[in-house]
Amino acid sequence: MPKKRLYFAGTDGPVVFEGAENALDLLDDIFCKWPIEPVERDDEIPTLSIRWDKGKYRFSSDHYPLAKQHSDAVNAVCTLVAELAWSRIRHEPELLCFHGAAIESSGRLMLFPNQRRAGKSTLTACLAAQGFHVFTDDYLPLRLEEKGVFAGIANGAALRLRLPLPEDFSPTLTRWIQDHAGPRNRKYQYLGLEPGQLAPHGATLPISTIILLARSDEGAPRLEKVETRDVLRRVIYQNFSRSMNPARVLAMLSGLVETSDCYRLHYSNAEAAAAYLKTWCAETSQDAMAHVDPANLPPVRHAVFTTEAVTLGDGVYRRNPSAREARYGEDVFAACEEGPGMHAFNGITTGIWNLLAEPMSRSAITQILVGAFPEQSPEEIGEGVGSVMQAMLTHRLILPLCTD
Repeated sequence: MPKKRLYFAGTDGPVVFEGAENALDLLDDIFCKWPIEPVERDDEIPTLSIRWDKGKYRFSSDHYPLAKQHSDAVNAVCTLVAELAWSRIRHEPELLCFHGAAIESSGRLMLFPNQRRAGKSTLTACLAAQGFHVFTDDYLPLRLEEKGVFAGIANGAALRLRLPLPEDFSPTLTRWIQDHAGPRNRKYQYLGLEPGQLAPHGATLPISTIILLARSDEGAPRLEKVETRDVLRRVIYQNFSRSMNPARVLAMLSGLVETSDCYRLHYSNAEAAAAYLKTWCAETSQDAMAHVDPANLPPVRHAVFTTEAVTLGDGVYRRNPSAREARYGEDVFAACEEGPGMHAFNGITTGIWNLLAEPMSRSAITQILVGAFPEQSPEEIGEGVGSVMQAMLTHRLILPLCTD
């Protein structure tokens, strides 16, 4: 069975195609702005392998367990685009990377963090039909550039529209989609945009605006300012970078949202929302430039981290000195250099975190909260305190106080 090894720019190794001719035929249209080069040598570990076998495109990787398979070539290439996102951040571990769309406006980027069933892909297609330049409709790597400015990086993959088309699309928009139709199947339709409308791989622009999507069944489109903590929750969830120290990631993400203009877009019809955003962009300056002070960031790499399970005991605990927090009223987001990720507190959990500013035991915290909430049973409060402190311990946000 013939093999072809191809290198996709900005990734950590070649992709091996074995007998996958129909999928290969789609690459020029779907990776239209993403450079691909043939690789003659076979001594480099592939980032991904795609093999046609018994009517299926079967995926495998030496980097992580992968057992995906598709019978349809378009679905196979969709998966290839998604898997290359992981290859991209393995190649450049200092990147943040978000599920979401990004559109250019006035030389800056509007980022739409993904949320399931919010209509991101459909809205992106409608924005493209309005003449906007598309940076991505799937995932956006972010690099920290000179002076701590956050720059989004285009990947160069074609825009993908989910099918079937909404019934409320106008005949004009439907014709536009037909005129720009690329590879498709029953689930997806790729679009070939006008020359220069899709950003080429590696192009960068600074982030100006973050827009959360809130789709509903009815109502005219409108933008409203949104609280930093709500945006931070979303970008924490949508960021899938895993190589950096979590405390650094938290510091970067909090800087990103604090220095961007943040909104929530309420809409019911994507076509109307795109027209609304076009008018809004024409009338509103996008002067913000998301940034963070590099001097205030924790180091890039993880400290030594062990995956060994840790169990809360009866002793005294203290906050980990490496813990980094971002505080917005009663909402606290925290991470430490040697932890497995980030953790969020609010309400009573924030109170427990505050108490742990000084070394304390589970029983001492329970006694304080029993006095503050006499209507609740001490047993329930004790169980709650234990659960919260165990989560903090698992994330290495607190450590047992050594007494010897």
